[in-house]
Amino acid sequence: MPSPRSGSARPAVRGSLRAGLRAAAPGAICTAVGYYLAAGTRVPLMHMYATDVTLRLGVSHARALLPELLEFVRRTGFPAERVTTVTADWDDAPDAYAIRTTKLVLRRDPVS
Repeated sequence: MPSPRSGSARPAVRGSLRAGLRAAAPGAICTAVGYYLAAGTRVPLMHMYATDVTLRLGVSHARALLPELLEFVRRTGFPAERVTTVTADWDDAPDAYAIRTTKLVLRRDPVS
């Protein structure tokens, strides 16, 4: 997986989107939260049509699923902190975002 700064206009990543769409089960929904800017980003439309695959593009709206996810973490004891690669204070956000990392978590005092 490329770092967030490398962009998804690289041929290898564009090929990954195409491969994922071709591997999707019939009736699947594939959500791509990256962006594919380069000319020549090929989408296998005929294959998607024949297998009833839906491609959604756009920013992921995690807030809608957050209560369910937090309940899962609480119920199962899932070690969510293991996927976090950098934790930083809210005031240090500009520097933290400049770090090449996989998963950044910012912490701050509750907003009142």
